Amino acid sequence: MSAPAAHGRTLPPWALGTAAFCGGFALMMLEILGGRLMAPQFGYSVYQWGAVIGVVMAFMAAGYWVGGTLGDGPRALPALRGALTLAALWGAGTPWVAPPLLDGMGFALPPQEGSVIAAAVLLAVPSFALAMVSPICAGLTALSGAAAAGRVYAVGTVGSIAGTFAAAFWAIPAIGVTAGYGVAALVLAAGLVAAARGVAPAAGAGVAALATLLAGPGTPAGYALVRETPHNTIYVAEDARELRLHLNVPWAVQSRVRKDGGPTGLYYDLFPALPLLTQGRRVLVLGVAGGAAATGIRAAWPDAAVLGVELDAAVVEVARERFGLDPAVPVLVEDARRYVTHATVAHDVIVIDLYNTVSIPFFVATREFFQAVERRLAPGGIVAMNVAAPADRDALVGPLAATMAAAFPAVFAADAGNGNHFLLAAKEPRTAEALRERLRAAPPAAESAALDLADTLVPARTDGFPVLTDDRTDIDLRSLRALYGR
Repeated sequence: MSAPAAHGRTLPPWALGTAAFCGGFALMMLEILGGRLMAPQFGYSVYQWGAVIGVVMAFMAAGYWVGGTLGDGPRALPALRGALTLAALWGAGTPWVAPPLLDGMGFALPPQEGSVIAAAVLLAVPSFALAMVSPICAGLTALSGAAAAGRVYAVGTVGSIAGTFAAAFWAIPAIGVTAGYGVAALVLAAGLVAAARGVAPAAGAGVAALATLLAGPGTPAGYALVRETPHNTIYVAEDARELRLHLNVPWAVQSRVRKDGGPTGLYYDLFPALPLLTQGRRVLVLGVAGGAAATGIRAAWPDAAVLGVELDAAVVEVARERFGLDPAVPVLVEDARRYVTHATVAHDVIVIDLYNTVSIPFFVATREFFQAVERRLAPGGIVAMNVAAPADRDALVGPLAATMAAAFPAVFAADAGNGNHFLLAAKEPRTAEALRERLRAAPPAAESAALDLADTLVPARTDGFPVLTDDRTDIDLRSLRALYGR
C-alpha cells in the first residue's frame, strides 16, 4: 500500500516523472557539452575526461545527500524549484561566460590540474543541483521506500540516456555546443513548469534558454569558418598571406597553405621527400586534415597514387573546398586503425599524422597498431610518423621509437622543425647512411625537402624507453610533458 509523503505533500506521478527525466537529460547533456567546451584549452585526453566525470560524480554525491535530506520535509517543493531554476540559468549562461574563463585557466594552470579546476567551474553547480532532483521527487511521491526511489531513479536514468544521445548524436554535430546548452536549459524550464509549479522562474529560465538556443556561436573574429562535427570543432583562419586549419584548439595548426604557393616552414614541407626512400609511388596518408601531406607529395611526384584516410567527413570537405586538396586524391572517411587492420592493399609510403586535438590517440601509437601498419607496407616501403614534442622530446619520441621498433627492423628519427619530429620505420633492415644517400639524389621538385630531412636523419634511440601497447600505455601523460614540459 502506498503511503503519503512524510510532509503531507505529493505531486502527480507524471509531474514527478517529468522532473526526474528533465533533470537526468540536462545533467548528461551538460556533462558532454562541458567536455567539448573545455577541449580548446585542455584537449580530449583521458585526464580531461577523467576530470569531467570525477567532478560530476563528486558533486552529484553531494546533491543526492542534500536532496535526500530535503525531500521528506516541508522545503521539498521550493528546493526542487530552486534546483531546476539554478541549473537552467547556469546552463543558459555557460557558453557565454565560460570561454574567457577557460582561456585564462588554460594559460595559467598546468594541464592536469587545470582540467579538474575547469571541470569544477563548469559542472560543479549544475551537477549538485540536478542530483538533488531525483531524491526530492522520491520524497514528493505518494509511494514510499524502495518503490519511490527505484521508480524515480529509473525515470531519471532514462532521461540521462536520452540526454547522452541527444548531446553526442544531435546537438554537437547538428546545432553546435552553444545551442546545445540552450536545449538543456529549455528542457529544465519545461521541468519547472510541469513539476515545480514555478511559472515565474520557468519563464525566466525559458527566456534565457531560448536566447542561448537561437543566438548560436557565430563565427569568431579572425576565422573564415567555424564548424562543429561529431569529432571536431573545425576552425579555418585566413589572412592575406595564408590559410590555416585548426582542429579543436585554435593555437595548434593542423594544416597551413601559403597563398603564393611557397613553403610553410613547417613539417609539412618534408613530406615530398618520402617517395625517394622507396621504389614505388603508392602513398597512404593516415590523417588528411587540410591535405598538406597529400598535396605536397602529389605536387612533387605527379605519378604518385595517393590515398587518404580521414575520420571526419567535414574535414575532408573543408580540405577540398578551402585548402585545394587535389581532386585526384581519394579520401576514405574511416578510422585509421580500422583501415590498416582490415585493408588488403599494400603501400610503398605510409604517412601517420594522427592527432586528437593536440595529442596522439593512444590506439594509433601502440605495438599492435604498428604491427598492422607493417602488414600494409609493401617490400622496400617506409613509414613516416609526425610527432609533436616541442617541450620534451624524449617524453614522446623515445617511447614511440621503441614501440615502432617492436614492429619494424629499422627506425630512424629526424628533426622536422618547430618542435616536430619525424620517426621513419623501414620494412627491411636499412641504414641511416643509405637513406641519406637516396635523399641526396633527389630531383629538383623534392630537393629542398630531401636535403632538409637528410641533415638530421639518424638512427632512433630506443634503449631504455617503454614499448606502448593496447593494454598499457601512458601516452596521454607523455603528450602533456612533450607539449608543456610538465
